[in-house]
Amino acid sequence: MLFLIFTMALIAMAMASLVPTIGRAGDAIVSAADVASERRSSRIDIIHVAGAVGTSQVEIWVKNVGTNRLVALERTDVFFGTSTDLQGIPYGGTGCTAPCWQDELENDTEWDQAATLHITVSLTTPLAASTLYSARVVAPTGVDDTALLATPP
Repeated sequence: MLFLIFTMALIAMAMASLVPTIGRAGDAIVSAADVASERRSSRIDIIHVAGAVGTSQVEIWVKNVGTNRLVALERTDVFFGTSTDLQGIPYGGTGCTAPCWQDELENDTEWDQAATLHITVSLTTPLAASTLYSARVVAPTGVDDTALLATPP
């Protein structure tokens, strides 16, 4: 009888230690599902990239094609360069000194669904002729898009 009581006590202690662990695992699963849902609801498309040979400025237009509003636009990551020299360009805001980028929403006051973000990248060196450049934009939610800019000879 003493053995049975001892066994039941051990089982009860084991269960008591497992319940919080199971609860934390469940919270982690819910959190991961929330992040995945936000990523599915967040999407961007680079709709155009423009720049002229000999200039140090590139224009990128990015549309929010997801259902979520994208916030903290200054936390967006912008990369630009050739395939062998793709560089992160820091946010600088209006009137920034190169290398930097600034932004302007063109058809809304927030980066909501269907709104377009116009990004102006200021480079330290001018665009070269006959070169293939890559522009990559990563929204604060982690969704991204990449587009190419081919300069003429």
